[in-house]
Amino acid sequence: MDRNEELNKLFQRLFTHWRADRLRSCDERQRLTKLAMRSCTDEVVLLWLRKNSESDAFSKLTDMFDFLKKLIDEEEKKNHSDDVHITFMAHGAIRDFMIPASCYLPLPTITDVLLYSPWNCVSAGLEYGIATGKLRPQHRVFSCNDKESCTIPDDKHRPVNLPDHWNSLKKAGAQMVPNITVSPLRDGELEYFEYLSAKHGPPGRNRIVIPFIVPGREYESVPFSVVTLALSLVLLSSRFKATLHFDGCLRDHSTGPKFDRKYLQEQYACTIDNSRMTHSPEAFNDDKCCLC
Repeated sequence: MDRNEELNKLFQRLFTHWRADRLRSCDERQRLTKLAMRSCTDEVVLLWLRKNSESDAFSKLTDMFDFLKKLIDEEEKKNHSDDVHITFMAHGAIRDFMIPASCYLPLPTITDVLLYSPWNCVSAGLEYGIATGKLRPQHRVFSCNDKESCTIPDDKHRPVNLPDHWNSLKKAGAQMVPNITVSPLRDGELEYFEYLSAKHGPPGRNRIVIPFIVPGREYESVPFSVVTLALSLVLLSSRFKATLHFDGCLRDHSTGPKFDRKYLQEQYACTIDNSRMTHSPEAFNDDKCCLC
């Protein structure tokens, strides 16, 4: 057998395995979306599931389900109660279109999704405060994220009429909100969280932390709605119901027209470009927990 023939046979075997894996993934995605439709009681979410179940946006549903199930299975072995708080840590952005807020809570297994950053805002160093529940609205500190080219002073980066609560997508209901996309964290990006955990103590009982880390490979962005759908389905086979806390930036990375800032300000809050939100030093001095 010459080298070309040997290579052709190798490529044929690889293609056959790839095609079989893809077919299995498609079958699993269909199974998961059908399960979601059977378990969903919200007509708005049902319509969204029907329209998107075969779309490219749902192509990572099976991967996210497998990723989350492995982690939740481990957490079930721990001394949590049935009601837990899950913090999902990832790089985040908003882009291109809106969806009903209720689509981020597709099944009753997720009781609420809380966003911490205002729309169009970069966030930094919030991981520990969110994961422990110690971060309160009064701890928000805003500044300029681009000191070199932005001439607007730090205090002007604070949104006007900033609510004294976090952005609850349950309360938003069917209101249209931006499409959030997430991508994995990189090596070394959890060092501050680990430092604060060592200094002040870990998040503790009933608090689950899920850093979006995919070892050994690059991973393209995924719609956050697909993440919450996958998590909702994972929780169906667990004893948990969860409040989901999202730790990630919500800067507008739309490739076309940007979101209507006035609308986003009315929905919750929206910052001007190049805004950054961090926490004040007092965030970890109070052991009381505020989740609203």
